[in-house]
Amino acid sequence: MTEEKTLSVHQCECQVCQDKSDAAIVVRHQHINLLLSRLTEPQRRWYVATLSESPDSPGDRQLSLITGLDEKTIRRGKQEIGDELSKVPQTRQRKKGGGRLPAEKKTRS
Repeated sequence: MTEEKTLSVHQCECQVCQDKSDAAIVVRHQHINLLLSRLTEPQRRWYVATLSESPDSPGDRQLSLITGLDEKTIRRGKQEIGDELSKVPQTRQRKKGGGRLPAEKKTRS
């Protein structure tokens, strides 16, 4: 029997969503966050980076409130998109050597 991973969708923290003053914007932000919940870490930053670069987009600080991504993460995504993802490995989620170290060292017998 397998258990499904619980889906965590970020709740927008912008003032419009907190006040529920514009239903269309609230729904738009909910849709953005639902999509982000299904993407991998790099895909999330690239998607928000493309949102950030559109002419009518809110600024990075506002996108940070909407999506829960840090402003530095959004800037990193913009840099990677600007470099046409040329420095991003195609077959790995993280760069080689990234991530947590193993809890135990492997030893030869």
